[in-house]
Amino acid sequence: MYKVAAKIAAFIYCAAIIVISVVFTIMDANNNLVKEVSIEAGDRINIEDFFNDCPADAKFLTDISTIDTKVPAVYQLAVQYGEMFENTVTLKIEDHTGPRGVALPKEMFARTKWPKASDCVGFLYDLSGVAKVEYQHGTPDIEIAGDYMVPVEVTDWYDNKTIIDVPFHITDDHNAPVFYGIHDFYVDNSKDVVIDYFEGISVKDDYDVNPKMDIDDSKVQIGKVGTYEIVYKAADSAGNMRKQVAHVFISKVKVSNSRLGAGGLWDSRRHNEIYSMARKLVRRLKGRNDTETARNIVNYVHDNVFYMSVPGQQSFEAAVYRAFTQRSGDCFGYFCTTKILLDVAGIPNMMVRRYPMKWSGHYWNLVKLGGKWYHCDSTLYRYHWAPFFKLTDAKIVDAHHHFRGSNLPTRAGGTPEYKKEQAKDNKK
Repeated sequence: MYKVAAKIAAFIYCAAIIVISVVFTIMDANNNLVKEVSIEAGDRINIEDFFNDCPADAKFLTDISTIDTKVPAVYQLAVQYGEMFENTVTLKIEDHTGPRGVALPKEMFARTKWPKASDCVGFLYDLSGVAKVEYQHGTPDIEIAGDYMVPVEVTDWYDNKTIIDVPFHITDDHNAPVFYGIHDFYVDNSKDVVIDYFEGISVKDDYDVNPKMDIDDSKVQIGKVGTYEIVYKAADSAGNMRKQVAHVFISKVKVSNSRLGAGGLWDSRRHNEIYSMARKLVRRLKGRNDTETARNIVNYVHDNVFYMSVPGQQSFEAAVYRAFTQRSGDCFGYFCTTKILLDVAGIPNMMVRRYPMKWSGHYWNLVKLGGKWYHCDSTLYRYHWAPFFKLTDAKIVDAHHHFRGSNLPTRAGGTPEYKKEQAKDNKK
């Protein structure tokens, strides 16, 4: 009897020991498990994060490859560990990282409109996307010139914020742009006259390298005799504006080729004086042959006469005298000065006049070199800094050099582009 009882007691004792061992094993395993884990959006999901001391055989029973860690969310995951244990854990994917970006330095003028905050930062990146970009303290109200760091606040869709300091250089500009070369225009009452109101005219500003320029020519009535006012307007980036008035004189008077050429009506007060000046100059410019001499003459006039529009009608002598003494003149002055020097040098030349008349007329020289006629234009152009020398029709033709070829001798290189024009003239 006692023996049986002793055996039963021993069995119960052993069973109790086993149960207690299992309970403690389960308790240890559960205490080692981390039931809730948070990771930053974009990070990897690691099994080790769910254990204080990760068992070697721990694994996910849930297929975590389907989880997009870039998107904040909450997931329930099944894990297995210690061969016999399974449990459920919670994964939280959270976004606590602010957007990334760089400052875009700005230069602006005082009292002008501030740029949008979004224009002051670039290369923005955030997993959840950028929700808003704004000045941290509202749109700045700075009117004093200087260098400033202006904070721009970038916020993502989870309200994470990043402050980016943007350098601003502010200039205090009170000066309006200045016009150069504004002049009156003199044209005849032909209905096909086209005026280039910006020829020979420029505008400069002390800060703005490209100020805007415009003109109000709404009062001008092409083809109708009269005096009309035109208004030039220029504005810089700081908002400073300048206006300047000029006039367009439309008359019936038409200038003939004979009046504009050397040998036409001359100014007797200047005639002998300018030819004396020309002879002295040609002695310096004389080359080894006519081509070299002509090139020296064209280059000299181009390099030593500054373009300036001259109002009214000039005599040949007046235009040359101005070029010799004031170093300035318009395209007629360039033509006349080149012509007198070529005449004195004994090189045949004649006038070429723009046809039809556009941009207030234009004049240049046709010069005979080596038995053939070539175009030469010593006028200083903004679009063409070198002089035009010894060119054929095909090479000189542009918006400034349209002409009636049938009124001129045959030029070097042939004149096929003027055959139709000559045919039309012959039919008239």
